[in-house]
Amino acid sequence: MKKQASLRRKLLSWLIPLLLLLILVDSTILFKLAIDKLEKELDADLFASAKDVSQFLSNFGSAPKDIRLLENASHVFLKDEVDKILYSISNSQGQLLSGSRALQNAKQIELDDSDDDKHHPAHYYYDTIIANEDFRVVHAVFNISNSQGTQAITIQIAGTQKWRETLTNTILVGIVVPQLLLALLSFFIIWFGVERGLAPLDALQDALLKRSDQDLSPIELPNIPQEVSLVANAVNQLMHKLQNLISAQNRFVADAAHQLRTPLAGAQAQLELAEQEVEPAAVRALLPRAYQSLDKLLHTINQLLVLARSQPEAAATVSMVRLDLNTLTKDIALEIAPSALKKQIDLGFEPSLVPAMILGNVDRLSDLLNNLIDNAIRYTQTGGKITVALDVSETLVNLIVEDNGPGVSDTEKDKIFDRFHRVLDNRQGASEQTGSGLGLAIVKEIASLHGASISIADSIIENGTLSTKPTQRGLKVMLSFKRLTT
Repeated sequence: MKKQASLRRKLLSWLIPLLLLLILVDSTILFKLAIDKLEKELDADLFASAKDVSQFLSNFGSAPKDIRLLENASHVFLKDEVDKILYSISNSQGQLLSGSRALQNAKQIELDDSDDDKHHPAHYYYDTIIANEDFRVVHAVFNISNSQGTQAITIQIAGTQKWRETLTNTILVGIVVPQLLLALLSFFIIWFGVERGLAPLDALQDALLKRSDQDLSPIELPNIPQEVSLVANAVNQLMHKLQNLISAQNRFVADAAHQLRTPLAGAQAQLELAEQEVEPAAVRALLPRAYQSLDKLLHTINQLLVLARSQPEAAATVSMVRLDLNTLTKDIALEIAPSALKKQIDLGFEPSLVPAMILGNVDRLSDLLNNLIDNAIRYTQTGGKITVALDVSETLVNLIVEDNGPGVSDTEKDKIFDRFHRVLDNRQGASEQTGSGLGLAIVKEIASLHGASISIADSIIENGTLSTKPTQRGLKVMLSFKRLTT
């Protein structure tokens, strides 16, 4: 037997990866936003240092004595406890006025063209390597106005990225660790939620496992959620149907035993009487009755076998083929015609004008037609009339068997398709019944097997004689099959 997947495992396998993915995306976004903010703040500090230098030049000038003063003061306002700071000051002709020539000649490794730089075209940021160390550089051009006039001065401030990397690692740890704790906590919350959510299913399983195979009463589980309640209700409906099926089967077995016992008892009684007779003529007189009981027994057994083969569970083993119901009905009517002739019954067949194509099983439909026409012959009086007709509409093929017999009362129309139900023969007295009571039950099962519907009504066939007696009531049975058009 194939091992079924666990619903608990499925839920966890869906929820936990999605949770981890969500935390990963969230952490990445938070880290990216934090790093972008950090980069802007540190770049702003570099630019602020460049502005301080430009402010110094604006206040004191760019003469050699002023530059020397700047070089002395730079140790104060360009001092950093972690990173190494370099600067360079150049005039508009590219001449280095002060600072690091290595910085002035440094090559740009990666230019930062962020939106903030686009709003400040006079300065920009880039990364470079000086003396095997990574530096972040701000390149800014200022118009310096003082007593010496106005001139364009290029100021570059560079700092190593040790502090930047330290803050980046701190931010990374500060984001990842809480997110991992959140993931762990969420895992336990999800696991607890799934366990509690599936607890009613475990209760339903326990309730079913504790039941005996004889207990088909409804399951009652208080305070269960709607989804589990739907499953419990479906199980209760199934057990109710199963209980009805078992009851119906028990009744069927009891009825079948009774039907088989009656002809057996009759045959046994006739044989016992024959055993007591000494005259051969008396013995021979009793044998026909014994044969009649045995014939009835054989007929009942055959009907039971046909009924068993036509049960709904047999649908999977029944092969369906395309067939013309005209041809099959005509063949069955010809086979059963001698039985009608014995009772001087006019058995007629009216085929449809177009092929009556349906999807069906030949053997089962033959049993249906045999039982349907045989039932009409049994209950139609001598000299009566039976018409078997086919009518084809756009979507349906209607099989009609109509007789002018005594008909069926309105109270019995709902019962004639029940097993072992036999209509009283009004022509021979209310105490005498004909048939085994299985013919129309077989018709119903085979029709259901083919997805056909059944309807009954009073017949409109007239007696067919010159008698002034009113028209016989009769019975009309119609089966509607789905028509095959292609």
